[in-house]
Amino acid sequence: MLHQVLTLQRFIGRLDGSGYTVNVNGTATEPVVLFEDEHVLAVDKPAGLVCHSAQRPGQPSLVDWIRNRGITTPRMVNRLDRETSGIVLVAKSSVASAGLGKQVLRRELAKEYIAICFGLITPDEGTVDEPIAVSHATAVFTRRVVDRQQGKSCVTHWTVTERLLHGGKNGYTVMRLRPVTGRAHQLRVHMAWLGHAMVGDKIYGPDEHWYLDFIRQGVTPAMLEALRMSRQALHASVLGWRDPVTREPRTAQATLPADMAEFIEEHR
Repeated sequence: MLHQVLTLQRFIGRLDGSGYTVNVNGTATEPVVLFEDEHVLAVDKPAGLVCHSAQRPGQPSLVDWIRNRGITTPRMVNRLDRETSGIVLVAKSSVASAGLGKQVLRRELAKEYIAICFGLITPDEGTVDEPIAVSHATAVFTRRVVDRQQGKSCVTHWTVTERLLHGGKNGYTVMRLRPVTGRAHQLRVHMAWLGHAMVGDKIYGPDEHWYLDFIRQGVTPAMLEALRMSRQALHASVLGWRDPVTREPRTAQATLPADMAEFIEEHR
């Protein structure tokens, strides 16, 4: 049976006073279908699952999960980092792949993320328009930095949703992030450049060596003490596109996962 309800949520949720939907029944252990028709599949990917396992042979991936649903040639329209949760859009046919690919090139996909960042961010909204490039002065080969000479154009609009005043030395801020471009690590780099890295970010947080420690020994008590969460607090909550055949607008929404919802509740 095809799933036609675009705002289907991962679990029964509630809308809190800040206006974002939060998951109240636990953390997903596998992706959840948000929308599906003959051309397109939208899924809510849990944190910890890679989109593609080409660089991690033998590790479960979202592509494997999709193939097990009978989609032999899934074409991902967007991808998320392993630790980022939220919506991934998949083209199920060559027609859909071509149509959605054009929307990506034209920057017609509407994306919104929820993030929790260190510190109390002011003012209430703004835009980061700073190019980014791969850093060559780091022990982490995937790290990007703002680079005005060699970087590629990157634009992120941001809005403060809530400021959390309890449980942290300098507080935390819940953000809605709307990327105009779609560079790797863009949101994480831009928030770090503002001086407000995301909670749990092992590469762009207080010390990139937490990432190297994680590779060697996983999450440790010292790491949790410094980063406050075991993964980066970033969730792809809304994705809008046009049907690749009819051009009708579509929107999928994914509820806030339990770990982020609990962090927000704890620090209010």
